[in-house]
Amino acid sequence: MELGKAKAIVSKIAKEKCIDVQSTWDMFFFDEILLRLSKSKYCKSFMIKGGLYLQNIVGVETRGTMDIDFKYIGSKYTNDDLKIIFSEICSNDENDNIYFRVVSVDDIITETKYGGKTIRIEASFYNVRKRFGIDIAIGDVVTPNPIKYDHKLLFKNEECKLFAYTIETIIAEKFETLISKGMQNSRSKDLFDLYLLNKEKYDVNILNDAMVNTFYSRKTKYDKIEMLNTLNDVFSFDRPKELYENYAKKNKFVKDVSFEMCKLSILNIFTHLKFENKIYLSDYNIELHLVRHGESDKNIVGGWSDSHLTENGKQEVVTLLTQLEKYDVFVSSDLPRAMETSNIINTKLNMDIIFNDNFREANNGIFKNKTINEFLEHKNFRYSCLKMNENYPSGESPTEFYLRVKDAFFKMLENNKNKKIILVTHGGVITVILCLLNGYQYSNKLQIMPHTGSILKLK
Repeated sequence: MELGKAKAIVSKIAKEKCIDVQSTWDMFFFDEILLRLSKSKYCKSFMIKGGLYLQNIVGVETRGTMDIDFKYIGSKYTNDDLKIIFSEICSNDENDNIYFRVVSVDDIITETKYGGKTIRIEASFYNVRKRFGIDIAIGDVVTPNPIKYDHKLLFKNEECKLFAYTIETIIAEKFETLISKGMQNSRSKDLFDLYLLNKEKYDVNILNDAMVNTFYSRKTKYDKIEMLNTLNDVFSFDRPKELYENYAKKNKFVKDVSFEMCKLSILNIFTHLKFENKIYLSDYNIELHLVRHGESDKNIVGGWSDSHLTENGKQEVVTLLTQLEKYDVFVSSDLPRAMETSNIINTKLNMDIIFNDNFREANNGIFKNKTINEFLEHKNFRYSCLKMNENYPSGESPTEFYLRVKDAFFKMLENNKNKKIILVTHGGVITVILCLLNGYQYSNKLQIMPHTGSILKLK
C-alpha cells in the first residue's frame, strides 16, 4: 500500500469512527501484527484479549482504548524466547513497506498480581513511526476454552483467523479487577466496558464458571456478601463517580452512558452469579490436608485408568514429604496412581491407610486405559465438553461424580470429628471439595485443581 492511499484511509476511518488520527495509525499497525500472527506457525500459541479485541466485539466507535494483549498458550518461555518469536512473527515477507522491530521484552510491573511480559515494538511505514507495547499475560484461565475468532481488518478487505478469549472470560476478568481493587480502582474504563459487555449475548452458566476460575486463579475471595459490599462502596461514594464523569468528558465514545447506567449493568451481571452454602471444617473441628497424586503416565487418559506414577511423579511426592505433619487419619483413593502416592507418603507417616473408592476420579467408562490419541478420536467426550447430566459411555456424568464425592466427603467429616486428616486423591475430586468449602457451584468447566504432587492445608 502506498503512503498516500494509507493516509486517506486513516483519515476516513478516524472521521467515521470519531477517533483521533494517531490512534487510527495505531490500529493500522495492530491490524498488520494480527495478520502476520495469523499466518505464522505461532498462531495457536497466542490468544487475543484486551482492548483491541474488545473494541471489535462492541464496535470501535464506542470504545477508544488502543492496546493489544495476548495470553500465551504453551510451555514456559524466557524473555529471549519471546523476542525471537515476535521477531519472526513481525518479519516482513510481503513487500508492503510495513516494518517492525522488537526493541525489548520486559516484565509487566503494573499488573504484578497477575504476571506477564511487555514486548516493546517499533513500527514504521514510510515516514510514519510508532512505538507500542504488546502485553503477554500468564496465569489466567480461559473458560471454557479459547474460541476461534475472525478478526476484521480495517485497512484490508479481509479477515484473519485467530484464537481469542470468550466474552464470559473478559467479563470475569474485568469484574474481578473491580472487586479486588474496590475503592482503589481508578480505571473508569472498566465500568464502561462492563456496561458494553452486559449488552452483549453471553451464557450465564459459563459466566459463573469463568468468575470462579478467574477469582480462584487470582487468589481473590469469591464471597457473595463481601462482593456486594464492595460494589455498594464503589457505587455509593463520590470519588468513583467523579472519576467516571471526568472519563466521560474526555472520551466522546462514552456519549450518554452515565455512571448510574454502568452501575445497573454491573449489578445485573452480579445477579447471574451463583453461590452455594459453604461447608466449614471448623464446625467439625477438623483440619484437612488434600494431596493430589504425583504425575502419572501422560500417554494414558485419567479417570478410572490404571495409570502409574512417572519417575517425575515419584520425585514430586518425595519432595512433598517435607511438608507433611502428624495426622490422625490417612485416607486415599484406591486407583494405582493415588495408591502409589500414598505408599511413598507412608514411608514417612507409617500409618494405616483407608483406601476408599468413592474418592476416585470421575468414572470415564469405556475410555478407561485408552491412550490420549485413542481418546482424541472422541473429542466430544472430553470431560469439560459433557453436559452435566451426560454420562461417559458405561461411566458417570459430571453430576453423578459430584454427588458421589460430596456424599463421601460428608461421611468422612461426620466420622472423623476433632481429627486431622490427610486425603490423597485426584484433581477432579479436589475441585469438588474446594467447591463445597468455598461455596462455588460445581461445574465440569472449573479449572481450580492444584498441580500434581501438591498439598493444600485447610482448616
